[in-house]
Amino acid sequence: MGGSAGGVRVTTAEGVKEEIAELTSVSEDDDSTRRAEIEALKRRIAELFLECEGNAYAGELMGKGLHSELAGCRRIRFDIPDYEGKPRFRLIYRNVPTDGAPAQCRWLAVGPRAGLRTHRKAQQRLRSD
Repeated sequence: MGGSAGGVRVTTAEGVKEEIAELTSVSEDDDSTRRAEIEALKRRIAELFLECEGNAYAGELMGKGLHSELAGCRRIRFDIPDYEGKPRFRLIYRNVPTDGAPAQCRWLAVGPRAGLRTHRKAQQRLRSD
């Protein structure tokens, strides 16, 4: 993932592509409903990639709340179109540079909302990036 024509370049921190692959993998045991949900999730993540390319400010700006290290990063809450309820997934990214016009939208983590796992992964990657 990366590259853009006229927009912001989207890049991924180490491990993000693997997270997406794990999140969207289909097993032999998955029924047709589950497979359709996974395909919808793949499409939604691809849409988010294009959204970030077109608008680096698409996500909600994160403050110094529970995850102060992520202040200045952006978060998109998302799910598949047919899901009703709170979005189950999060994309956390950072625009680089953080001041002025961003040249890059760096995805730090993509994953489930449950247990704030995605937030913790983003924090770890931000430290090592």
